Amino acid sequence: MAQVATAVTNKPAWVDLATTDAEAARDFYSRLFGWSLEVSDDPQYGGYATAKLDDTSVAGIGPKQEGDPSPPAWSLYIGTADVDELAKKVQDAGGSVVVQPLDVGDQGRMAVFADPSGAFISGWQTVGMSQFTAGIPDAFGWAELNARGLDRAVAFYETVFGWTHSKQPFGEGEE
Repeated sequence: MAQVATAVTNKPAWVDLATTDAEAARDFYSRLFGWSLEVSDDPQYGGYATAKLDDTSVAGIGPKQEGDPSPPAWSLYIGTADVDELAKKVQDAGGSVVVQPLDVGDQGRMAVFADPSGAFISGWQTVGMSQFTAGIPDAFGWAELNARGLDRAVAFYETVFGWTHSKQPFGEGEE
């Protein structure tokens, strides 16, 4: 099990959609990308589905938590060996913990964070969840941050996850 956690440390470990109409979303994405969806019959997961390409887990789709006023949104989870330690690191780097670390059944532990620009990102410590695959056709392949206060956000991600950055020109006279 430690091998799985190490393989995704500081890398995308999961993506999922929380939506007001999980059934319609499952239908849409299965037709769009050819995903098969395995809906959990365990009531603690509330109809959460794992999207697969063949036997490869590529995403999750589930209903929003009751009372959650936020719009439907995709969430990106970054792998960690210790989500509680990651939460401390996030705070030390100027971010905030939006959802404290919690167990997700027997699948793993998660937390939700906000970076200094206010953008959300989540941490995932896997326990029993199947391996996530990204970067293949019809699966997650790219995430980017569009925010004000980008310099603070970049420093945050470099500190928390050890990521590096580079600037790419978008056109004449633009960065």
